[in-house]
Amino acid sequence: MNKELEALILAYEAASDSRDVEADRALLIFEAQLDEVMNRHPGVSRDMLRKSIIKAHRQWALKQERKPPAIPPKA
Repeated sequence: MNKELEALILAYEAASDSRDVEADRALLIFEAQLDEVMNRHPGVSRDMLRKSIIKAHRQWALKQERKPPAIPPKA
């Protein structure tokens, strides 16, 4: 996965999972990362980028749920 996309997905995950002041901070970080991408790719629509990140986040989250545990259970 592209490192830039992965960073945005993880920032979106942090913003989605956070509450209260922590959520505000995580959302600011996510928005700042979006701004950085927009500056590097001036022809990209912010709305389309945000929708793409949300879609990629859903796919990423599903893959995370399907992963086997890192440590197998003891018999």
